[in-house]
Amino acid sequence: MLQLSELDSSFLYLETERTPLHVGGIFVFRRPESGSNLDFERFQQIITSILGNEPFFRERLVEYPLNLDLPVWADDPEFKLSNHVKHELLSTQSNSLFDMASEFFSRPLDRTRPLWEALFVEGLEHDTEHSFNGQHFALLLKVHITAIDGMSGEDILSQLLHVSPEERELEIPEKPWTPKPLPNTGSWIGAAYNNVFNIPSKLTILAKETAASAFYSVLYEKLEKLNLPASLMKVASTPINQKITSKRQIENLEIPLGKVRNIKRQLGDVTTNDVMMGICAEALANYLKGMAAQPKQDLIALAPISVRSTSLDIKSGNKLSATLFSLASTETDPIKRIRLIHQAATSSSSYKEAIAANHLTELVPSCTAGLSARVYSEFLLAQKHKPMFNLPIINIPGPQFPLYFEDAELIKFISTAPLFDGIGLALMIVSYNGNYSITCTYSPDVMPLKKGFKYYLEAAFETICNSDLSTPPPACDTVDDTEDNKEDKTGFINEVAGRVSGLFSSHK
Repeated sequence: MLQLSELDSSFLYLETERTPLHVGGIFVFRRPESGSNLDFERFQQIITSILGNEPFFRERLVEYPLNLDLPVWADDPEFKLSNHVKHELLSTQSNSLFDMASEFFSRPLDRTRPLWEALFVEGLEHDTEHSFNGQHFALLLKVHITAIDGMSGEDILSQLLHVSPEERELEIPEKPWTPKPLPNTGSWIGAAYNNVFNIPSKLTILAKETAASAFYSVLYEKLEKLNLPASLMKVASTPINQKITSKRQIENLEIPLGKVRNIKRQLGDVTTNDVMMGICAEALANYLKGMAAQPKQDLIALAPISVRSTSLDIKSGNKLSATLFSLASTETDPIKRIRLIHQAATSSSSYKEAIAANHLTELVPSCTAGLSARVYSEFLLAQKHKPMFNLPIINIPGPQFPLYFEDAELIKFISTAPLFDGIGLALMIVSYNGNYSITCTYSPDVMPLKKGFKYYLEAAFETICNSDLSTPPPACDTVDDTEDNKEDKTGFINEVAGRVSGLFSSHK
């Protein structure tokens, strides 16, 4: 039995019915017009054939009595594929695929079962928001963040997708899977008490409430020793940074990659990442304006983008960390804002290294997107009492060629991220096969405007496209470049991911 790490245990303790901590996405496929054997029955057969590739597919968590020690992974003797793989049909009475997805991702996973779930959705021709037809189907996938620890390998989707359309040969196990019996938790009590009183570091997990308070205090103390700019230790207060409810709204906007590159080319010395951040910042500024809640401080975003962090030990060798920087939201000109975002970002060498790291584009980014969401979740553990940022903007470069599930082409690649109290909006950006996909996951109770956030993203992109992109960068004397101001505006946290990881690993 593999024991859960202290970090993953903290995720469990901090999860509530209102804040489920799973990651996943919405993935739309198109079967070939010549016909396909890929239906729900075939999907079940494929999932069955790969169950043995990763133990967590059929393992559940078993917790110690009174939380006296860390939970362990154990075989689920009552495992049934039907509990995890389900079939849904959109009808003329149904809402859109994204409404179905919002409901799907609002529900926490059942902790008495393996922590993943897949929904096979057909009938997309009845979707009122998209131009789907009978050849289209969708997969809604979610995996608990505790199962994405860098050691479990690729997630479900990564094992389904290939770079060419081909029908796979199903692996037939030589003998049926026989689960080991669940451990007798009653016999753990004595050992657990010995662990608690012999290992002081385990005292923080005696009770859920004590664990949270102790952890936040220790982590924040460590972060303060990094001598971060004062502006980063106290972020602007906005309506999206409030206590959230269990409701979720998921919306998606696709932007042609060529148009973003054209904006970058005309602006000159900026990156496509700066342009995407500028679109998000423009949308957020206008949304808050619509709520009459424009803060006087620049909003701070967290972006897990580096691949050279010591925070996560990923089997493929790619590593992730997180960076904080200003969205220059108090600047009203969207083009100047993009330039300010770039100026702030490029003052950090770690940002330059992250943008230059292009080998991620050769990967199926489903696992990478989940790991990025995990990085920002690590930071959010420090966030309960003293928030450090307003929202995460997770930008994942994906492959610029089509991927296939057997003979069905993946046409929409949409990743989602969890929300927390204090973080009512998360933005996931994935570039795939010529398009940027911006997915906003938000709590409609803290973002209640009649028009959804997608509308503001569309308007922001249109505004930037119609702006005068030939305007030269501001002269050096127009930018306050003193060391103190540069430090305030830059807002980068170097090595924080390593500190977060070290806080836990030092107790092992």
